[in-house]
Amino acid sequence: MKDGYLHIRSTHALSPVLAQVLEEVRRTISWRTTESVGAGRAGDIAASVQEAAARLGVSLSSFERDEVLIHLESDSQNFGILQPLIDDNSVSDIIISGFSKVSVQQGRRSVRTKIRFADQRSYEAFVERLLHRAGTSYSTKQPIADGMIGALVRVHAVHRSLCDEGPYVTIRINRFTSVAIDDLARVGMAPRPVLEYLRAVVGIGKTVLIVGEVGTGKTTLARALAGTMPHDESVLVIEDTPEIRLEHPHVRYITTRDENLEGEGRVSPAQCIRAGMRMAMNRVIFGEIRDAEAAEAFVDVCASGHPGLSTLHGRSAIDAVTRLELFLARAQRGSDRSLLGAQVVTAVQVVVVVDVCRSTGMRRVMDVRELGPVADGALRQREIFTYRCHDGAPSWIVPGRVSAFRERLEQPPYNFIFSKLPERLELSLDVSYREAALSLKR
Repeated sequence: MKDGYLHIRSTHALSPVLAQVLEEVRRTISWRTTESVGAGRAGDIAASVQEAAARLGVSLSSFERDEVLIHLESDSQNFGILQPLIDDNSVSDIIISGFSKVSVQQGRRSVRTKIRFADQRSYEAFVERLLHRAGTSYSTKQPIADGMIGALVRVHAVHRSLCDEGPYVTIRINRFTSVAIDDLARVGMAPRPVLEYLRAVVGIGKTVLIVGEVGTGKTTLARALAGTMPHDESVLVIEDTPEIRLEHPHVRYITTRDENLEGEGRVSPAQCIRAGMRMAMNRVIFGEIRDAEAAEAFVDVCASGHPGLSTLHGRSAIDAVTRLELFLARAQRGSDRSLLGAQVVTAVQVVVVVDVCRSTGMRRVMDVRELGPVADGALRQREIFTYRCHDGAPSWIVPGRVSAFRERLEQPPYNFIFSKLPERLELSLDVSYREAALSLKR
């Protein structure tokens, strides 16, 4: 990265005349975005460019013809001119706010690229094709759209009618086709004992809430923990945009749905959970708690004896508990706060906070806490693991080496013995060496 830009081979904006030729070619050839330009087809495309230019009364130089061909070749890739960004493993999100404004996020740092679309019309056509592949669309009546392309790419789009420029498009790329606890240990999200503790509390049937900001690894950790659920239990996954897919013999998926243009057809999180209660499920995975209705439904099902797993936007365990209480207060107006706290602790036993370490730029498990009973109007919390980074060296403090679930955790098959843990945990040497090498490259 130089001069504040991420330098990737890019296409350039075309002149108005060339942009018109490009659109004419697109209209006259059957172009499929999933098809690449092969050697035999390239000649036909070049001829189509010349024919389109002739119809418009335009004479193209070889350089101008090649400029149009570069854009057409980009069309043929799955994500057009964005394909290099999709292929770059350091990119977690692609953020587009206009045809000439394409940025990426790398470790929660936003970086502007020099990639740009030919013009506004080409950009809007690209967005339409992208949303079509994601199985959704937008319009002035329904200006916000979400969808998935495959199992790893999430597309969010905001129609131009709501934007200063726009349309706004955000593409989230999940870099793990499948993820397990071992994978998270290898990439240094946390030392193995921290991850083994989380695997064990999920295994014994405790509800875990994963908290963090955008792009911190909440869904990745959720997928890894969900994959450890016992294979003799029935699991129900509820999401608004399908992201969590499990290799589990007894898993079912339900997707919520927004209302249609006539204001009908909405399927709420609460409806999905009520349906799940009649589906002989043992556990529920709720993609993300975003509002009061979802919070109340998730708390209710987990408090009724169904272990759960979900994510929530927040910066700390205290933030998470406060947000849940606020959500419940909106859904249950007039309820005493101590009653709201009691509902939270009945439903959720463990809160995990994830974030990107400012010193190392790596995604980490920052804090793990067990929630205790409400006493004197306050919900008790027990610190289990706490992240520290000193001079670029990450470590995790084990404050008390005590757990409310110690007796069950120490039994087979988990055999997790807190008393044998040191007061400070560190990453394995191979992970530390790998991170040191990456930091030198940066």
